[in-house]
Amino acid sequence: MNEFLSKQYGKDEVDRIIRRALRMKKEDSINHQELIDTAREFGIDPQTLETAIEKDKEAFENEKARRTRLLRRKARFHRHLWSYIIVIGALLLINIVTPGPWWFQWPGLGWGIGLAFNFKAAYFPIQKGMSSEDSVIVP
Repeated sequence: MNEFLSKQYGKDEVDRIIRRALRMKKEDSINHQELIDTAREFGIDPQTLETAIEKDKEAFENEKARRTRLLRRKARFHRHLWSYIIVIGALLLINIVTPGPWWFQWPGLGWGIGLAFNFKAAYFPIQKGMSSEDSVIVP
C-alpha cells in the first residue's frame, strides 16, 4: 500500500486514470460540485477551476467555429470545381467544333491556378497565431 502513496502521476496519467474510472463506473460525466471536489483533492482552488472551465468552453467554441469555417471552405471549393469542369468542358467543345488553334487551355490554366489556391485553403489551411497550448488536441 505504501508504494501507491509514494507514486507520482503525471497530468496525462491522471487524465487517463480518471477517464477510465468514469467509464468503469458507467458514467462519462460528473456534476459541477463533484468537479470542484475533485479539483480540491488535487490542490486546485475553485477560482482556478472556474477559469479553466471558461477557457475550455472558449476553446471548444473556437474549435467549433474553425471546423464550420473549414466545412464552408470545402463546400465553396467543390462548387468552384464543378463550375470549372462545366465551363472549361464547354470551352473545349467550342474549341473542338470551331476551326483554328487550340486556345481553351489558357482560360483553363488561369482558372486552374485560382482553383488550386481554393483547394489549398480548404484542405490545408494555415493556422496563424496558434500557441503551443492551442495546438494540442485534447480528446
